Amino acid sequence: MIIYFENFKFYKEGVPITYSGVILDNKSKNKLLEFFIYSSPYFENWMRTADHMTICMGSLPKHTRENYLDEEVILTVTHFGYNEKVAAVKVDGLFTINKSKADKDEGPSFQHITLAYNPNIGKPQMSNSIENWIAVDNFNITGTIKEVKL
Repeated sequence: MIIYFENFKFYKEGVPITYSGVILDNKSKNKLLEFFIYSSPYFENWMRTADHMTICMGSLPKHTRENYLDEEVILTVTHFGYNEKVAAVKVDGLFTINKSKADKDEGPSFQHITLAYNPNIGKPQMSNSIENWIAVDNFNITGTIKEVKL
């Protein structure tokens, strides 16, 4: 039993950061899900996420961590997009840190929040492949910049 728990990254000290991002507060998460996902029967059996906007994979760069970690930020929702695998919103208001071209699949292609995904054929990271976006009346949501260990 002890070996089992030692394998969980959550319980280990010194585990590397999986990703850094803006972690949405509950009010913002619920607002996104109510407006875009719960209001449509199309997404009825999808897994709901709507919890963060990825800034980068891994830790924040030192300067960014020192100046922005744990800061509350406001993001502006500008577009909604979906395909048969995933649904997301585009947001403005903060930066993303993209990897090199060789690592393109590891980080965000643009600022977005995955709202939901089809558990049979989709994964949250597939939001990067959404091609058709619909402009929405802009509104603000809030979250806090964090480094996340999974």
